Amino acid sequence: MLRHHLFALFFLSAICLSGCGNNSEPDLIAFNGNVLTMAGQNPGETTIVSAFAIKNGNFSAVGSDAQIKALAGNKTERLDLQGRTVVPGFNDAHMHPLAMPSQAIDLSEIDSMAQLQNRLSQALNSQHPRPYGWLIGMSYDDTRLGRHPNREDLDKISTQVPILLLHASMHLCAVNSVALNNAGVNHDTQDPPGGKLFRDKSGQLSGLISERPALELLFNEQQPQPFPHDLASVLDGLEAFYPLAHSLGITSYGDALVPPELALGYLLSDPQSAGMRVNLMFDGEKMPAIQYFVELNSLLESLGLNWFSSPWLRAKTVKLFHGMSLSGRTARQFKHYHGRPNYFGEEPQRGQAELNALIEEVHQLGMQAAVHSNGDYEIDMVLKAIAAANASAPREHRHRIEHGSIVNENILQRMAEQDVVYAPHSYIYEKGPMIEPYGALLWPRMFANKSAFDYGIVNAANSDYPVSALPPLLRIQSLLSRRSRAGKVYGPEQRLSIEQALWAYTMGGAYATFEERYKGSIETGKYADFVVLAEHPGKVEEDKIKDIKILATYVDGIKRYQASAE
Repeated sequence: MLRHHLFALFFLSAICLSGCGNNSEPDLIAFNGNVLTMAGQNPGETTIVSAFAIKNGNFSAVGSDAQIKALAGNKTERLDLQGRTVVPGFNDAHMHPLAMPSQAIDLSEIDSMAQLQNRLSQALNSQHPRPYGWLIGMSYDDTRLGRHPNREDLDKISTQVPILLLHASMHLCAVNSVALNNAGVNHDTQDPPGGKLFRDKSGQLSGLISERPALELLFNEQQPQPFPHDLASVLDGLEAFYPLAHSLGITSYGDALVPPELALGYLLSDPQSAGMRVNLMFDGEKMPAIQYFVELNSLLESLGLNWFSSPWLRAKTVKLFHGMSLSGRTARQFKHYHGRPNYFGEEPQRGQAELNALIEEVHQLGMQAAVHSNGDYEIDMVLKAIAAANASAPREHRHRIEHGSIVNENILQRMAEQDVVYAPHSYIYEKGPMIEPYGALLWPRMFANKSAFDYGIVNAANSDYPVSALPPLLRIQSLLSRRSRAGKVYGPEQRLSIEQALWAYTMGGAYATFEERYKGSIETGKYADFVVLAEHPGKVEEDKIKDIKILATYVDGIKRYQASAE
């Protein structure tokens, strides 16, 4: 059905170019380019043109240089692309732009425990900013360190300042003793539902913590949580993030864990003025607040106030957690982990009946469920719940599997049959070593990006930032090569073509939010969001795609980023 729909859109664009377009002169024409429209007959295919016109923030015509130049008037701005490659604006379907304070210390390149301790000690002694008193590090990689840090490691840095280190998966963290003591967390503290406090061989807390319910035990009045959590911190974070995203070619993204009470922060940030299109994915732990928001938003829409259903801000998705971490090696599988005969991963957050009820609630609200699940055991449960919810009230739901790291043929077939959107990882470049423990036999079934295209499942590409780096061109490189930074390839069967990777990062994300008629490709009538690249990503060495320079980013036909002259 999607294939036929895309063909109809392409056919309509061709008709409009030949005669049904707006007779008024364009605001801007771009010509002499290599324009990858991503408007093919099938997902992962594209047509290529050299020029397009823009009027009132939309593409008004797409075609050859001669066709487009003939439309220009005296007031039309002319953009000579000088043979450069143009693609639709990148749409990162799943990220966490507000997940970390801007003062967090990047630990992603640290290679030893001694180096980590030295880096943190330097920050502490230099009076590095400490949000709410915390010294915070992000993206440490236990496979590079040799193990996770423990509280004894961190106590050597400070016994006065609470320290919190986020693992690269964002599902694990390490803290020092003062952080535990300030929170009143000790060896008698029980694991909260859905979370875990790891212990050493003597039963004492090691300082390693898994999942949000356990992390939240650390925060109280004496030791407030350091992450953006109020309107002021959200506005500060977005003010810094929007220009960064534009510099990387990002024109749309999905914030994958927004408390409903902070949705106002996004509205006040004025995405239209900033030139960013945002899909809010509400925190599913707050269903009563989401219910209230849905009722309030329905009232606002009846009054013509489409604050949360506009071309700039959409709030129709609920992010749910059902499952654990792949890079943290806690995802639940049907089969035991490679080399660990009695270990299948941690139990998911809830049983089947409870999961069914939760997704049914989201479905009945008319919202879209986006469910974090990694292991095949977890995904199987989610698909059962989606099927049950849709059977009770059939509709075009486009419920989503976020990450879906380990699949099988049965899961892929059911995803296709149920029209589930798939948002898998593309982080092998950084995280290749983290999937080594799953064994080579499993790698062809992990991050099944190519299988999604083969089965007709919509692939919504994403960074899951800050779990992996934000630049879409790095993510696209990883989708093509499946090669780690060290040069090892994991599961080459799941490699994408450049056209498929670009489609996933443009049209895939648009389809995931019911916006494929308005954005995701360079076609007549769609939003004029596009990126000018210094080189064609399909014509450079595969491992050089990440280095292609973003020359300019346009949103709504307005230049939002211009690279500095070399």
